[in-house]
Amino acid sequence: MLVPEEYIVEEIEIDERELERDPSGVHLRYNHTEPSVISDGVDFIAVIDQGDDEYRIDYWGYAFGRMYITSEGVQELGQRLDYEEDEIPSWTLDPETVDANDPPWWLPDDTAIDPTVACEHCEETVSVREVVTPRQPPVGMDGTVFCRDCWE
Repeated sequence: MLVPEEYIVEEIEIDERELERDPSGVHLRYNHTEPSVISDGVDFIAVIDQGDDEYRIDYWGYAFGRMYITSEGVQELGQRLDYEEDEIPSWTLDPETVDANDPPWWLPDDTAIDPTVACEHCEETVSVREVVTPRQPPVGMDGTVFCRDCWE
């Protein structure tokens, strides 16, 4: 469940073809960094303000659908972006859909719009959306975080 049931106004069963591939709103993406793990679930969420204290959530991945949630629900969804504990967060914002100078009210304070981390091989600073965190590093390479160039 993306948000607790108490925050859902309406959930709609929708044909996957009805979902826009570039919807409006703020986009959240699941950050797949482990190259040997395939996960089921939701990979993408679009948060679209509908006015009157209601938000439309379009989501897809292995699961897909649309729901309308309250402002408390969208705030709960924003908590997935609290990066304090994670060097490499599981969910990230698409920086093309968020104005860093005017972020949505529902994001936790000091949420990084496009957090970065250093590659432990070449030491280049890259977006956390562009790293690989393998369970086992390649032979001859030390570290747990690699940029895509070093990984290839």
